[in-house]
Amino acid sequence: MKHSKLKRQALFAIVATGAMAVTCATSAQTVQGGGSTLAQPLYEELFGIIDGWPSQVTGTWSYVGVNSGTGKSAFINNTASSFGKAGNVHFAGSESALTAQDIVNYTTAHNNGSNSTGTNYGRLIQIPIALTSVVLPYSAPNGSGITELNLTRQQVCQIFSGQTTTWGALLNSADYTPITLVYHAKTSGTTELLSNFLAASCTDYLPADQSFTVSNSFATMVSNAGGIRSNWVAATGSLGVSTAMETSGRIAYLSPAYTFPPSDAERVAKIDGALPYSITFPSSAKPPANVVARNNPLNWVPSYELPWDSAVYPIYGTVNMLFNQCYADGTGSGTVGAAVKDFLTKLYDGTFDASIESNYFIKLPAEWNSAISTVFLTPTNSLGIGNTSVCNGIGRPS
Repeated sequence: MKHSKLKRQALFAIVATGAMAVTCATSAQTVQGGGSTLAQPLYEELFGIIDGWPSQVTGTWSYVGVNSGTGKSAFINNTASSFGKAGNVHFAGSESALTAQDIVNYTTAHNNGSNSTGTNYGRLIQIPIALTSVVLPYSAPNGSGITELNLTRQQVCQIFSGQTTTWGALLNSADYTPITLVYHAKTSGTTELLSNFLAASCTDYLPADQSFTVSNSFATMVSNAGGIRSNWVAATGSLGVSTAMETSGRIAYLSPAYTFPPSDAERVAKIDGALPYSITFPSSAKPPANVVARNNPLNWVPSYELPWDSAVYPIYGTVNMLFNQCYADGTGSGTVGAAVKDFLTKLYDGTFDASIESNYFIKLPAEWNSAISTVFLTPTNSLGIGNTSVCNGIGRPS
């Protein structure tokens, strides 16, 4: 495994303090962003933010892990203060996909025309960068002897709906230790990825009047499926959830990069025998094929499909990032626009594949990498970043 314990400890320290970062360093930063904590370890590695790990990108990048909802909002409204910083927001990470209302908010905030066509900031770009699982870490009750947890889809549904409340009921034993579910307190892309699975798979396992709601808010997700139980524990960010799992008798949901490797059956649950490294990109998910479809940022995040093959782990989704087609300083040497293009070029030409895989993510299919490169990284394309015919006097401020 590429990551050392020391690196993880250093990363956790950065995550814990990132949102409180002082703003005096802003003048030294070229490209500012933040949002999701799910993929923060990957971003920290690529941007060389961790001491001793060299930057793999052009320019100086910062990333503040807060949550997907805040990341989207900060990008849409250009509020760097959401990250504890001054200046402008140039990109965001969010596994919580954009909604139609997000597009309306963006166009309203920046006086843009319909479909994200910019008269100010330019088009909004949402693109996937990798595939991720959502692991279910567990800490068995003391003295239980549990060294491996293999859940059925029905059992997962019953845990998150509060129908199964003790470890004994879950495992058909005499253990009356309550199951304490640790959940993300704030809007979270990890929650949204989990909600896709629960909404798609749990209908047959809930009372007729109950269902899970697809949402990046845990409270909303379970609002019609029993609600939040009194012994469940809220935690902030991936680090907070990871830390909360140090107490026995708990189960949670988390990105695979936070000390719970998807191949570790002693720490993460299987579902129908499959560990979280057994994920695949939906075979029917294809990149938008025509100009009209490509113009809509919502079409660049594939819809969730429930795997019917039990050998495929069913809680998964894409890691997404938000950018603009136009940056006010253009794409010349030393600009934000040039740094963004360099990062995305390396992301989709395979340069970062080793880092993607060592952080337990799965790289995109070749056809998606090719489509994104063709559409967004070809300067003459109508959606190409920095297209001088489109980005003529407009763009996200640097």
